[in-house]
Amino acid sequence: MELRAFIVTLAGVICVAFLAYGYFYWKDKTKVSLNSTVVKSANIEPETKKTNIKGENENVNLKVLEYAENWPEEAQESFRLALENDEKYKIAIVGSQALGGKDGWADMLKKELEATYGENALSVVLYQYDDVKSDQFIQNGQMEEIADGEPDLVLFEPFTLNDNGKIAVKKNHENIETFMDAMEEANSSAVVILQPTHPVHKGPIYAGQVKSLKEFANDQDIPYLDHWSKWPDRMNDEIKDYLLEDQSASNEKGNELWYEYLREYFVAE
Repeated sequence: MELRAFIVTLAGVICVAFLAYGYFYWKDKTKVSLNSTVVKSANIEPETKKTNIKGENENVNLKVLEYAENWPEEAQESFRLALENDEKYKIAIVGSQALGGKDGWADMLKKELEATYGENALSVVLYQYDDVKSDQFIQNGQMEEIADGEPDLVLFEPFTLNDNGKIAVKKNHENIETFMDAMEEANSSAVVILQPTHPVHKGPIYAGQVKSLKEFANDQDIPYLDHWSKWPDRMNDEIKDYLLEDQSASNEKGNELWYEYLREYFVAE
């Protein structure tokens, strides 16, 4: 009888011990599972934040691109790719003394573009060649200087006024084509935009050359910026108020007019 009681007691003790072991084992496993969940969540959080930051950067890029909506489609596309690849987009402004030198319209436009788009997004280089004709520009190495910079977009004033009475219109157009070929060879996605030199008082022969330049651009499907539409009538004495005395370049008033026209094109609002 005593043996039976002992066995029953021992069984009870073993049962209690087994239940206690099971309880603490379950509790320990639950703790490990919870800790694993916390670690996993901690690992996910930085990834989520990184994704959000990327999204914010994409929104900034898209906003910058909105300023370029007037640009040729090819230029907009290459600019978008440059932004996506974190590469600086290169713009060259090329021409004669008509660019205006320090504080001229070209310098004003450079500052505006870099301020609007950000110097990390694009750079603007000015190439001003005083008293150079289009033949000299091709033959004397200036064209190669620009090609070496591999610009993505070129705003080109093709020395039309300097060529006036010295270089035939057809030859001027051939020189433009040679220049464009050089830009494409240096950068296959380069876009060239043409613009005329400033108007002068009267100058019927020169006005005819500019008309031919516009027709050439249209025939060749080259983007052309006709800023002459913003100047006073060339037959009116008022236009002298916008030019230097020798009419080789625009004065402060003319620079402001020319700059404003180009700013509205290159920075859409």
